[in-house]
Amino acid sequence: MSTRYLKEVPLGEVLKPAQVLADMANRSKKAAIEELVDLLWKQKLISNKSEAVTRVLEREELASTALGHGVAIPHARLEVGDTPAIAIGRHPAGIDFGAPDGKDVNLIVMVLWQPTQAGLFNRLFAGLVSKLADAHFRNRLMEESGADGIARALSDVKIDMLAGRSTKCDADMLIALQLLETKRRAKGNGLSQQVDLARAELPGSMLSRFDRLMDYYGEALVEAPEGVCRGCNMQLSSSFASEMLSNPDTVYICERCGRFLIHHIG
Repeated sequence: MSTRYLKEVPLGEVLKPAQVLADMANRSKKAAIEELVDLLWKQKLISNKSEAVTRVLEREELASTALGHGVAIPHARLEVGDTPAIAIGRHPAGIDFGAPDGKDVNLIVMVLWQPTQAGLFNRLFAGLVSKLADAHFRNRLMEESGADGIARALSDVKIDMLAGRSTKCDADMLIALQLLETKRRAKGNGLSQQVDLARAELPGSMLSRFDRLMDYYGEALVEAPEGVCRGCNMQLSSSFASEMLSNPDTVYICERCGRFLIHHIG
């Protein structure tokens, strides 16, 4: 990955109108992913369509990349050179992506990037995820007349590899990884490919803690839905519990037992 993507840059530097589909009409997640991959291939941003589709679908099998509120960010690590390959799809009718809120997805942002750093996705696109959480901005993207307008609206969104926030993607991957590791440890073999895919999504520091917690407790991530750590039964402070309630998809750490905490494991 080029060192210039180790800092904040505008999305417009890596997203052009030719990488945007303003009126998608397919009716399945797989078909939508295939169409966006084909767009990247036609723009010569990827060299192997089949591999790209396979990688993105493998990631979807671990946990849906739908964020809720009509947005999905399917992604995968792939040899694409120094610059992340991005394609945007707008689906006016909406498509089932297995979103956590049960709503169809209208805005699809596909991201493929060089497999040089685990956990890159969350740091690289923290600014994009934050922007798409804004209902007014999502409405603007839906109302733009075509690909040029969509690309222009997204052009100033900052790509920030240094953000390092624990996002919904971290939570989803920790949940998936814990389930896979528990099954693998019980069976003694198998599931290696799925485990490797999940581990590749997470930062090294998070993985190190995860491994230590799994070895010590047999679990690394627990719920704290009523402000109580389900691992050690510690009552969280009222401010801590309130923050978790306000950010249910954010991963925290129990101050007593050190386990990862999330408000609710779906």
